[in-house]
Amino acid sequence: MPLSPDRTVLLDPLAIIDGRPALFLRDNFGGEVPLSCAYPPLELAYTAALLRREGLPVELIAANVLGLRHETVIARLRKSPPRLVMFPSAWGSLNDDLSLARQLRDALPDTRLAICGPNVTASPERVLRDAPFDAVILGEPEESTWLLGRGDSLDSIPNLAWLDGGALRITERRPPPGWSTYPAPARDLLDLSKYTIPFSRRLPVTTMATVRGCEHTCTFCPTQIWNRREVRPRPLDLIMDEIDELIGRYHMREVNIRDDTFTWNRERVVEFCERLLRRGHDLSWRCFATASTVDAGLMQLMAAAGCTQVCFGFESGDDAVLGRTGKGTTVAQGREAARWAKAAGLEVSGTFIVGLEGDSTASVERSIAFAIDNDLDYVQVNVAAPLPTTGFGKRQVKAGLHANPDAFRWSGAATGQTRELSTDELPAQARAFYRRFYLRPRYIQSRLTSKRNLESLIMQARLGAKMAAYALLGR
Repeated sequence: MPLSPDRTVLLDPLAIIDGRPALFLRDNFGGEVPLSCAYPPLELAYTAALLRREGLPVELIAANVLGLRHETVIARLRKSPPRLVMFPSAWGSLNDDLSLARQLRDALPDTRLAICGPNVTASPERVLRDAPFDAVILGEPEESTWLLGRGDSLDSIPNLAWLDGGALRITERRPPPGWSTYPAPARDLLDLSKYTIPFSRRLPVTTMATVRGCEHTCTFCPTQIWNRREVRPRPLDLIMDEIDELIGRYHMREVNIRDDTFTWNRERVVEFCERLLRRGHDLSWRCFATASTVDAGLMQLMAAAGCTQVCFGFESGDDAVLGRTGKGTTVAQGREAARWAKAAGLEVSGTFIVGLEGDSTASVERSIAFAIDNDLDYVQVNVAAPLPTTGFGKRQVKAGLHANPDAFRWSGAATGQTRELSTDELPAQARAFYRRFYLRPRYIQSRLTSKRNLESLIMQARLGAKMAAYALLGR
């Protein structure tokens, strides 16, 4: 079937960083994902669903999981140039993304080019002056992409930045008003079998979102750049319909709910769980939570409704460091939340950051001890990235400390420093954290005897090998 020249192409690029393929989560997080495991591009799939609803032709190219390098994608598009190409960027992929834009412009001189992502949202002028984009989309991409694909004038489209005669122009910045009632993501345009979600218990597994935004005031978090601090939930009727589709159409057995804080509203979580229980699905699910938003009863109800794992943003095992983040949690709250989750039979994973304000060798040691003493099942450790426009980023620059978020890697590149730890010491601290946590004989034995099917155990073994290579060799 011939491709429409009026179509919009949504591209999830394969980035080549330091000579190796790297997979990025190119939306609100905007960084390389752990172990370069691909996650489905939910916001591109939402965008595709919106365009289809509005009657616009759309093509979604998941170049990252298909292994399609830039030259292959460009050769494909040159055969039938589209009206618009839009792709997301990430902290760490920007230089490669700018190169892609230049190649696209050379091959497709009459095609509109747009880019989105938290990094380009924070610094749109830099991107527009470095590469031949027609526009930078600020924040969530769906509405602006639809209007660009429809051919609307730039000055009539919200959340847009572009150069006009060399001068930067920016339209009204606001959250897209229609996200809560958008159609479910167009997952039929993706080969879901290509996506690997770390730490999964059952396969097949995928991701979904029930809210956007987060009301917490963490000074380091990119969500404030992307979604701002306004929480916008989707109606639970739509959420339940989407879950029905994931099970009935795509045969999913596990779902990773990617909300920044799924537990932001206790009453909503209770209703979500009660609706799932009434449906009686054989579905496992996981979510992200903040220690200050849970209690023992909620953990028990979530477990009864099929939740198998909660990931807490612990960030640090040191109260002084936590106090500077604006997160509003304490080490004691984290310890209690982990205990409640474990008592409910849930796995507990935790995210930690080394290199936050005030971090030292001693505070990182306290974080490692917290992870081990509270018997966490998994940890993800990142080196802090002082992001532009965030409180952490601004203070880092004002203090004259290193701040290079473009170097972000899950494996801990030199994105920042503290007064006690240098740019070289922070990645070493992250590797030591992984090494001390994951390479314990007791931990390895617990993973081998965990309740997982054979496919999941094989995936865990592969991820474990990658983790060991990083922890021991730094690669």
